[in-house]
Amino acid sequence: MDTFTRQDLDTLIERAGAWSVSLYLPTHRTDPETRQDAVTLVNLARRAETELIAGGLRRPEAQDILASARALAGDPDFWRERGEGLAVFLRPGWWRAFRLPVRFGELVAVSDGFRVYPLLPLLTGDEMFFLLALSENEAKLYRGNRSGLQAIGVPDLPHGVKDALRYDEPEKQRGHHLAVRTVTHGQGIGGEVQKERLGRYLHAVRHAVDPVLAGRRLPLVLAGVDAIRGAYHEISGYPHLLASGVSGSPDRVPVAELHRAAWEVVGPLATRERDDAAARYEKAAGTGLTSDDAEEVAAAAESGRVETLFAAAGDLAALEPAAVRTIRTGGTVYVVPGAAVPGRGTIAAVFRY
Repeated sequence: MDTFTRQDLDTLIERAGAWSVSLYLPTHRTDPETRQDAVTLVNLARRAETELIAGGLRRPEAQDILASARALAGDPDFWRERGEGLAVFLRPGWWRAFRLPVRFGELVAVSDGFRVYPLLPLLTGDEMFFLLALSENEAKLYRGNRSGLQAIGVPDLPHGVKDALRYDEPEKQRGHHLAVRTVTHGQGIGGEVQKERLGRYLHAVRHAVDPVLAGRRLPLVLAGVDAIRGAYHEISGYPHLLASGVSGSPDRVPVAELHRAAWEVVGPLATRERDDAAARYEKAAGTGLTSDDAEEVAAAAESGRVETLFAAAGDLAALEPAAVRTIRTGGTVYVVPGAAVPGRGTIAAVFRY
């Protein structure tokens, strides 16, 4: 499964141009529905071809744009990674596909830009986070959001205790090897030698991870047995390390399951931030720093004045330009039910100035 980040949104906006095609469809995790998903993708590509030709392209040109979508439909390896929805973007000479944990309705759009409003709920609020999965055998850092996790390549990140200590003196390593016992079922860490080895390993992890986290304000979730998470908490200097984490060894745990568990920790934080943002709107109402007028909000978004935007989920197609512009100028967007939008309309904003 893939993630969809703000960087991906930037890429779609920057890559858009004439003859941009956006395809969305719901997908399934089991056969035979998966085979039908491939058929659905072919049918959507056929509809897009018709629209491209109606817009003035010759059939060979239209077929060339859509060739990658049709190739995906026939690629069994692609369908082994299954999400709840699939989004495919194509234009002359370029394409991208995202398998995501969001169920889309079928959509075909051909225009001068990609339609991204079905993806905006994945970017609402400050929902990005880091996940550091730690065990004695492996360390991995992920970037995550509501849609999933994406592994981050970290220079010099040790792949477990043995890797971190591989340059120890041979005599020292032999002595440690004799003292170490496998931690059975993740139940704690036994022995002073083993604790010392683990400590040096975790310091090596911190040394590798700190430059990646430096200057960031995203929450960091730890996944690991309680003893390892506790030991890392003692040495970490990252101010946004969450007290709660994912308990249990992450070894051989599917990434989708790690994401689900991490989101149980991070999701409630995002909800609280949205409620706080709504309270700030109400407090600032009448000061000139808020508006629920769609035209005023759209103009403010275009000029980069919107700090926080609330958009009604049911009207997101119409509100897409203001929402996208807000995200791209560093603002925060909350896609909420219509009744939860502050003010009296389908859109509301808090302005920076």
